[in-house]
Amino acid sequence: MANHSQSGFAPLRVREFRLLFIGLVFAQALMPLQFVTQIFWVQDGVSNEQRILFIGLIGTTRGVGALIFGLFGGAFSDRFDRRRLLITTQSTAFALNIGVAIVMWFSDGGPIGLALFFALTFLASSMWAVDMPTRQAILPDIVGPAMAPGAIALTSAGAQVAAPVSIFLSGFFVDTFGFSQTYLISTAGHVAAVITLLAMNYRTPLRAGADGTRYGARRTLADVREGLVFARGNSTLLWVFLLLSSIMVFGFPAVANLGPTWITTVVGVSYRNFGFVAIFWGGSAFIASMLMTRFAGFSRKGLLLAGGSVLFAGGFCVFSTGTVAGAIIGNVMLGCGMSTAQISAAALVQHIAPNEVRGRMMSILWLNMGLAQVMTFPLAGLAQATSLRLLFPLLAVFLAVTVLIVVATRPQVRRARVIEETAGGAVATAG
Repeated sequence: MANHSQSGFAPLRVREFRLLFIGLVFAQALMPLQFVTQIFWVQDGVSNEQRILFIGLIGTTRGVGALIFGLFGGAFSDRFDRRRLLITTQSTAFALNIGVAIVMWFSDGGPIGLALFFALTFLASSMWAVDMPTRQAILPDIVGPAMAPGAIALTSAGAQVAAPVSIFLSGFFVDTFGFSQTYLISTAGHVAAVITLLAMNYRTPLRAGADGTRYGARRTLADVREGLVFARGNSTLLWVFLLLSSIMVFGFPAVANLGPTWITTVVGVSYRNFGFVAIFWGGSAFIASMLMTRFAGFSRKGLLLAGGSVLFAGGFCVFSTGTVAGAIIGNVMLGCGMSTAQISAAALVQHIAPNEVRGRMMSILWLNMGLAQVMTFPLAGLAQATSLRLLFPLLAVFLAVTVLIVVATRPQVRRARVIEETAGGAVATAG
């Protein structure tokens, strides 16, 4: 067996990974600032009778973009130079989010402004749907399969380093500078990501058209279909996807997308003090990511995935009590559970999937986020028809039961391992 004593932080010795890591820290750390600002802008701009529906529509708009472009993004990352693809997605996302800031500046929440706002949000989320599976698929190419679990955990930890700060400052920035200016600040992350990507020397060994054929729509669809067949044919992969989907589809839309509204309305926390509650999610997620980095050599990633999923479901139950203490403790459990589950699932998928389909497998994993966002609008509709106070506890109990059933009845998930062999490289097993 390989020596794991320093595997967690070893990828930082690789120049190309350091550059990718720095860009990721800036790009993803400011994403919470974007999303919270969008929620507060809509929350202030529409009537109380429509507020929850429009807030739910933000997440659903992002989700539709992620679903439409997600699988194609994975196919592109398996065919084209991954570094150039990342430069394209980050540059385009920067331009689109500048457009969102402009809309926030000039619009008072009228129909035209809202239409432009949701259109730009849809397109920007589409860029992230291509960016994320490509970014994860590139890691084993840069650091090698042996250090890939550590690289996954490090990228997650890096994304969480400044995320608690941006979450904490989001309400304060909105209250002090306004919506448009706060959103404009958040676009600096895209600029930093592009600069670090330009400095990289890495080029993907895969090339479009290497077999002499033109890479068009038909070939893209064939690649997507091939990826879905591969995922369906591997029992461990399939249930890893389904377990992560359960917490993302039934839990994430409520606690993340409707969570700021829950905290500022049901719990009764002001915008300015919102960060004091929300920071516990980001802080616990960072701590969990650092622990996953430190113990990246722990092979039983399936057990960690199961434990993280159970912790997230339990956190949702606590969060749904409707008190400040419940929101704080729930956020700790939610952040820790989500990071543990996502990092473990990504490590398993990267090691099970060969390089030629890795981008498509990571895009299927990323589709969980798209499904979660799409579910936001239906859940918001239920909340608008009934109340958030009724919906949250019912949804939390349903998620807890679902997760416990999957964990108890699917041993291939609990037993899934990432095993590194000195001769054969890294492989994943289900036993």
